[in-house]
Formats: sequence, C-alpha cells, structure tokens
Amino acid sequence: MEATPVDRSAPIRYWAVLGLSLLFNPSTPAMAFTPELHSAYALKAAQAFQRCPGVKLPVQLGEALAKGTDAEDSSPLTILQRATHWHFYNRNEKLEPFWFVERNLDAIFSKRIEKLNELLDKPDADPVEVYEQAGRVLHYIQDMSVPGHVVPAYHAKLPGNPADPFDEFESIEALPVFDLSDLQCQALRDEADKADANPRRFLDAAATATLQAIEQIDAAGKPVVDGAWKSYWVYPARDTDEARKGWGQYGTCEFAKGNVNAGCKREEELVALFEQQSRQAQRNSVLMLFYVQKKLAEAGQKNASAMADQ
Repeated sequence: MEATPVDRSAPIRYWAVLGLSLLFNPSTPAMAFTPELHSAYALKAAQAFQRCPGVKLPVQLGEALAKGTDAEDSSPLTILQRATHWHFYNRNEKLEPFWFVERNLDAIFSKRIEKLNELLDKPDADPVEVYEQAGRVLHYIQDMSVPGHVVPAYHAKLPGNPADPFDEFESIEALPVFDLSDLQCQALRDEADKADANPRRFLDAAATATLQAIEQIDAAGKPVVDGAWKSYWVYPARDTDEARKGWGQYGTCEFAKGNVNAGCKREEELVALFEQQSRQAQRNSVLMLFYVQKKLAEAGQKNASAMADQ
C-alpha cells in the first residue's frame, strides 16, 4: 500500500485563517512542542538541575522558567507579535521575511535575548523576572528539537490546517523519566562556562543535532541525500518556488502512531526518536539554567543568591 502524501500546502493558507485564529485560539500560529510540553520539559529540567552537585535553585525560579516557556506560545498579550514572528529555524539563511511577517525566528529570538541580557546585567533585578525571561529564550531552543521547525516544514496550528504531528505525538504523562548523572551535570556546566557560550550558540547546536538525528546532514554538516527519515521530512521542498523561499516539507509518512503504510517506520522507532528529542530539549533546558546561574553570579545578583540560600 502506497503512503499518501501529507497535505501541507504553501504558507498562503495561513492568511485565510489568521483572523479567526486570533479571535478564538491564543496559540502561536506555527508553534512546535505544545505549551504544556514546553513547561513540562522546563520543570523536569529544573528538578534534574537541582540534583546536580553544588546547585541551589528555589522552586519558584524553576516555576518561573516554565512559565516563560509556556508564555511564548500562549500569552494573550503577544498574539500579534507571535502572528508576525514565526518559530522556524532560518536554515542556510534562506527563510527570509515576507512583507511584515518574519518567517524565521531570528528577529524575535534576538529581542528575547536582548531583554534577558538587560536583566542579567542588573545586580538588583527580580530573579523571578530573570528566570521567566530566560524561559522565553529557552522556548526557541526547545523548539529546535522539533524536526518540522528545523527542516523547516511549514505548518500552523490554525483552524482547517494540520498541526505538526511530532508536536502532537505524546502526552505529558507518557514522557520518560529525565535525570542526569554527576558527569552529565558537569559536562553541561562546562559547556555553559565556555567564554563563547550564549543562547544563540545553544539554539544552533540544537538545530544541528536535530538535522543529524533525522539524517539530513552528517557529522560534518554536509547534506545527506538518502537519509533514513526522508519519508517524513524533505529538504529542500519538491516545489521549486517553495524551495527557493527556504522551505522544506513533510514527506509521504506522517509522524503518528498507527501508521503502517509501506515505507514508513514502526511505532517503536517513532517513539525512540521522540524520546531522544525530548531528552535533548530537557538537556538544553538544564544547559540554559547553568548559563543563567553563571551570568547571575558574574553580575553579583544578590537577590538570586539570597533566594537560593532560603
């Protein structure tokens, strides 16, 4: 039986349903992991972080981080901003703006980092505000564990338009236990302590790891012609106009349970990839926590230190 191609036609469909979405759906028009998974990953990461040697993180700061990751997709205060700033990786710098819409995450991610840096440089900044803003930055780094956002394959969680099936694949309850060994904690601490460590580097590294995981690039960063996941994600898009605009597309197999079409992978293989990418998102969340902790210490953030000693 031949698999049926997933119909995810050009982004022009986005405009037909945008108005209705903004009225009835506060979600980001091109979100990756659901807001609930974003915050669940952040909370699980905060708990793992707290178990690392030499770490103190008040519960309210871990909760603030999770709140920030959720808010970047669901806050009603930024609906228009989300509608005009999509969360797609600017692969090969080809995904350019269209009119007043930023079709890649570069501009909004830079804005979030700029605000975080302002807070990190203030010795008297509110730690809760710092960690919530760090969560907003982290949201985009977590997004880079979702293949559809890195390929990038256009999708929008809008009425009449299919959501990304990877995003919809698992519930919070089904997520595997996440923990780190002391050696893994130290490796993430060392990564955060590097002189050139910054959120943009974390995001690019996460995107690269995802493209390698779905075998679209090799260890040297060169394209893979016949990768194992080619039936799920295609780059560049088969349509030459869409390819010119920087888009990839979904393949003939859908990342969903119960798919047994010829040429598609077994469910356990899908589960394995999803769990691998989930762990990647959570490791990157711990990395972000080590980075924020380092920057606060450099700024002499007394308020955060006082909270940690409580």
